[in-house]
Amino acid sequence: SICTISYLGVEKPDFISQVSSDGIFRIVSCSNVVPIKRIHLIILGLQELVRKRSELKIEWIHIGYGSLFEEIKKSAEFLLSNRITVKFTGYLPDNLFFDFYKNNPIDVFINVSSSEGLPVSIMEAQSFGIPVIATAVGGTPEIVTENVGILLNENPSPEEIAEALEFFIDHPEIIKQMRLNSIENWEKNFNAAKNFTEFVKKLKML
Repeated sequence: SICTISYLGVEKPDFISQVSSDGIFRIVSCSNVVPIKRIHLIILGLQELVRKRSELKIEWIHIGYGSLFEEIKKSAEFLLSNRITVKFTGYLPDNLFFDFYKNNPIDVFINVSSSEGLPVSIMEAQSFGIPVIATAVGGTPEIVTENVGILLNENPSPEEIAEALEFFIDHPEIIKQMRLNSIENWEKNFNAAKNFTEFVKKLKML
């Protein structure tokens, strides 16, 4: 028997995300607020980053809701609010979700889950042209490479997360190319319309 992999992918958006142009570095994460997503690690990474680089102006936005929402929000406000701007949007329906990405500059997407399949949130980020920092769990290494972002080990320390964010802040020219590579990676591997057509062709050949 022959086994093949067919990625589902996500639809083509009608926009490309913009970089920040006002001196603020903007980080976005998008997931359910549950233990497996380890959002507390993002908080600790950001805490380490601002400890090392007090001059930075940073904004972190998290999209999503879950059982730890209030706990994580309070923790972020307590540990970070004096140093960076923190925004928790809660769950966003599709129209507001796409409006957010379309109307707000975003410099990097981050995902530090302890377990994943092949994250749709990362496919979406790449379709918008946003480079990604993510942990090497599940299928994530299939979508995040050094061409489109930074792949952290499965259990990164706050220091390693801070270093990855610093790289994005300190190398705007490399990041500009990563943004183009992200769109290309989405188009080549995770374009839903293209993948569905290819999948149907494979089925017809069976």
